[in-house]
Amino acid sequence: MTGAGQFTVEERDWNPSVRSGWFAMAEAPPRARPPLLAAGEMAALPAAERRRYDQARAVWHANLGPIRTPQVGAVFESLEEICGSNRQDGDKARPAAVLDALPGLGKTTAALAFGRWFHREQIEMHGPQVSDCGGTWQRIPVAYLGLTSHTTMRSLNAMLCRFYGLPERGNADLLAHRAAECVVNCKTRLVIVDDVHFLDISRRDGREVANHFKWLANVFPVTFLFAGVGLRARGLLDEGLTGADAAFSQTARRWNVLSVEPFEIRTTAGQRTWRQLLLGIERALVLTGAWRGMIARDLAEYLFTRSSGHFASLMSLVSRGCYRAIRTGAESLTAGLLDEVRIDQAAEDARSQVQAAIQAGPPLRLPPAGREGAA
Repeated sequence: MTGAGQFTVEERDWNPSVRSGWFAMAEAPPRARPPLLAAGEMAALPAAERRRYDQARAVWHANLGPIRTPQVGAVFESLEEICGSNRQDGDKARPAAVLDALPGLGKTTAALAFGRWFHREQIEMHGPQVSDCGGTWQRIPVAYLGLTSHTTMRSLNAMLCRFYGLPERGNADLLAHRAAECVVNCKTRLVIVDDVHFLDISRRDGREVANHFKWLANVFPVTFLFAGVGLRARGLLDEGLTGADAAFSQTARRWNVLSVEPFEIRTTAGQRTWRQLLLGIERALVLTGAWRGMIARDLAEYLFTRSSGHFASLMSLVSRGCYRAIRTGAESLTAGLLDEVRIDQAAEDARSQVQAAIQAGPPLRLPPAGREGAA
């Protein structure tokens, strides 16, 4: 019988906004999947081991993935192409990539997953250290920053210094040059800037930070990957310029905008993509009472209705549903059980509208499971 010591129950509390946290995340081994025990094996577990087993499954279900959906796959291909071709010398600005999409579609997940892949690729190709005539440095291929609603030019530069473990004392210019030196010495090649929608281009601080990004792109020999919600609509690509003046925006010429689209089931291709996603989730679940087709066939339309085709809403519903199934002893997912699970308000508000649209349209015709279903 499986011992309690083999159940991994701890969450990984890393902070990617600092170097140590980023390295911990980027270089962590895949999470160990808990074993699928039969009902009799679970019943035979001592109480403490049973609690540990159930907690291990809760941690596993809360961290499913990353799942390479077609949307994420397309983003990966574009990002790899942009980063791979951005080999300009230091006197040339490198075009930036922008992930601009609605909330809950996996922008941050995609950005972090690409950053993790890029980090490992660079370390494998060039080694963990950088040696030159000035000394030996740790290679830090990727830096990650998360903006706040109060980001200023100085606080942005302080975030950069904090990531590298540099002193945060000094004015904005000193901090920027301090970070720039570390970027060059450590051969950083990708800087991910998340939550860019916090910048208010109508305010002075917002415009200063947006303009500062252009200066950083000129000074740092890196590719910037910006992620946020409604960046075009907020005027960030046009730098707040309107009308004919928008043609003078350098940002619009330098930023390559990518998007992550919601799932849809109106088309055959959309239905196939939705099914493949659900199959991937179904295979990963550790529920004793699960059956083949439980998610990908029996709950396909229900899950779309509840999530509105938004990835984050879907994964919240599945992970919380699994937790409820384990806690209640149901050990499987059904529409009745999931009806008791609350998720984000946007998905709950859209539920009736999505249901009406599905009922008004053609029926959802998923292809037969064949050999794709979960065991």
